[in-house]
Amino acid sequence: MPPDAASVDSARDRPVWVPLREAAFRAGWLAAVLAIGAIWMQDVAVAWVVRELSGGDPLAIALVQTATSLPVMLLVVPAGTLGDLLDRRRVLAIAVCWLAACGFVLAWAVGSGSGVGVTGVLALTALAGVGKALALPTFSAAGAELAPHGELRQAVALYSVANNVARIAGPGLAGLLLYAAGASATFALTAAANLLALVLVLSVSPDRFARGGAVRGRFRAALVEGVAYCLRDGVYRRVTLRLVTFFLCATIVHAMLPLLVDDARWLGISWGSYGAGAIVGALLFPRVARRIRTSTQLSLGIALHALMLAVLPVAPGDWARAVVLLVLGSAWFAVISGGQLQLQRRLPDGLRARGMAVFTLVMMAGFALGAVLWGALAREAGVAGSLWAAAAVSALGLALTARLPVEAP
Repeated sequence: MPPDAASVDSARDRPVWVPLREAAFRAGWLAAVLAIGAIWMQDVAVAWVVRELSGGDPLAIALVQTATSLPVMLLVVPAGTLGDLLDRRRVLAIAVCWLAACGFVLAWAVGSGSGVGVTGVLALTALAGVGKALALPTFSAAGAELAPHGELRQAVALYSVANNVARIAGPGLAGLLLYAAGASATFALTAAANLLALVLVLSVSPDRFARGGAVRGRFRAALVEGVAYCLRDGVYRRVTLRLVTFFLCATIVHAMLPLLVDDARWLGISWGSYGAGAIVGALLFPRVARRIRTSTQLSLGIALHALMLAVLPVAPGDWARAVVLLVLGSAWFAVISGGQLQLQRRLPDGLRARGMAVFTLVMMAGFALGAVLWGALAREAGVAGSLWAAAAVSALGLALTARLPVEAP
C-alpha cells in the first residue's frame, strides 16, 4: 500500500538521519553511496579522458553525458519493471557486478596503451549505462522499502543525500586520482567500490525485500501497468512536467564543467563543491518541506538554479566558481528532492520501482538531449553563451509551468 500522508508525516520532526539506525537500511544506503559514487567517478574520469583525446572539443565532451544517459533512458523502465517483479536484492547485485566489470574494462583499455579513441571510450561508457539503468530505480525503491515505518520523508531525503555524498566523494577522489595516478587507476577504483557495494547489498537479509513474482508472461503487462499508472496519475504528470525543462538545462553543468577548469584537481574540487551544496540542501530540506508547499519549493529551486547558471561563466576565479557551484548544488537538491518525495508518496509499493524508473527516464532523456544541444551550441557560441542560453530556457520553462500544482487535491 502507498504510505498515506499521516504515516509519512508522523515522523516529520525526526532528524533526517534517523533511518540509518536500522542495520538493513544503513547497509543499503552505504551500498548506494559507493555505487553512485563510482558512477560519478567514472563520469568525471571519462570526461577528462575525452577532453584530452579530443583536444577540448565541447561537443565531444558533452557527448559523455549522452553516452552515460542514453542507455539509462532506453532501459530504465524495463529495468524498473524487473525491480518490481524480481527480488530487488538480486537486481542490485547484478547491477553493481556489471558496473564493476565495466570499470575494470575501462581501466584496462585506457591503461594498456590499446589506442582506444573517443568513440571507444564513449562506447564503454554507454555499456556502463546499462548497469546504471538497473541500479538507479532499484536503489531508490529499495531505500523506501527498507525504511522503518513512518520515516519515508527521511528515507527519501537520505537517498538524495547518498547521491550527493557520492557527488562530493566521487568527483573529488576522481580529481585527485586523475592528478596523481591517471585515469586507469581511477577506473580501477570505481570497480573496487562497486565490489564493496555488492558485499553490502548481499549482507541485507532477503526477507527485508518484497517478494517478486515470476517474470514470464507478466513482464510486458507489468511494464504497461507501470507506465499507465504514471500517465493516469495527475500529481505524477504535473511533477514531471514541472521538471522536464529543468533536467534539459541542468545537464549543462555536467557537460561544460570540464571546459571551465584548467586541471583535473580543480575539476574534482568543483564537483565536490556542487555535491557539498546538495548536502547543505539535504540538511535544510526536511525543515523547508514542512513550511512551504512543494510547488513553491520547486519554483524557488528552479529559479535559483537558472540564476546561478547565468552567473557561472563570469565567476572571477576558481574559488568564486566553487561558491557558485555550491549554490547550484543546493538548488538542484531542493528541486530533485521535492519532486521525488511527491512521487514516492503517491506510488504503491508494488509499483515503486517502475514509477521511479519512469521519473528517471524523464531525467535521463533531458540529460541526453540537453548534452547534445548545449555541446553543439558551445561550439558556435562558446561555453559562456551556452550557459546563458540554458539559464534562459530554464527560466522560460519555469514561467510556463509554475502554476501547475504538484500537491494532491
